[in-house]
Amino acid sequence: MTRAFRYRLLISSCVLGITLSLTAPSPAQERETVASRIDLPGGFTRVPVEQASLAHRLRHWTLLPDTTPCLDWQGREVFKPSEIAGVLEWRLLGAVEQCADIAIRLVAEHAHRNDDTPLAFRSLSGQEIEWTKWLRGLYYLDPSGRRIHWTTGRGREVSSNEFESYLRFVMTYANTASLMRDWGEVDSDSVRIGDVLIQPHCAGAGMGHLSVVFDACASPSGEMRFLFVDGYTPARMPVVRLREIGQLSSAWMTIAEYLE
Repeated sequence: MTRAFRYRLLISSCVLGITLSLTAPSPAQERETVASRIDLPGGFTRVPVEQASLAHRLRHWTLLPDTTPCLDWQGREVFKPSEIAGVLEWRLLGAVEQCADIAIRLVAEHAHRNDDTPLAFRSLSGQEIEWTKWLRGLYYLDPSGRRIHWTTGRGREVSSNEFESYLRFVMTYANTASLMRDWGEVDSDSVRIGDVLIQPHCAGAGMGHLSVVFDACASPSGEMRFLFVDGYTPARMPVVRLREIGQLSSAWMTIAEYLE
């Protein structure tokens, strides 16, 4: 069985009273959300969350219509509607945005909207990639292509286009392995909405796979089940995963079932 490492998303306990500019659900419309589409297992209740928290935001994330397939960044169908519980309303930033980058974007969006929260990631090789430095100068690779350097340069204006450029740069050089190194591991019995699960080398190659916990419920006896959202490589729309094709109820999983 593949081991999964559980990590606390850096903002999972923070209040998120903002609209995420890059990944925001549509304005109030009759659209399904993660919570409204996926019914609870019998006898379970959703864990309580604060109204303005990240957990509330994820639980009520807008889903595209249930007939929507999952498409990759080039518009090709990857999953049929019956193979997934739903496709998140989410604007991909291109081929560079792969599985770990869902978590990177959630962290970056929060920090970008809260000036008192530093925004920086470390590349796989260990160099910091800071948003404030991005605006003041230039990041570049040395001739070996292995180390990121920064030099002063012309200042950039704060804009959505510039922020997307920064995110694409981060996504190019940070991944599941660097997040495993930089984020704190948590116990299985304390996993909560907003945490990430990382399966290292789950497919026998590459850097592993990351899923974000978008919802959680509990039975009277304390058994926990979760909804997991995945991005993939090559880049494609994030989806709520299913264990069994065509069985919407199978979206709710224990950690052990996630690992099967």
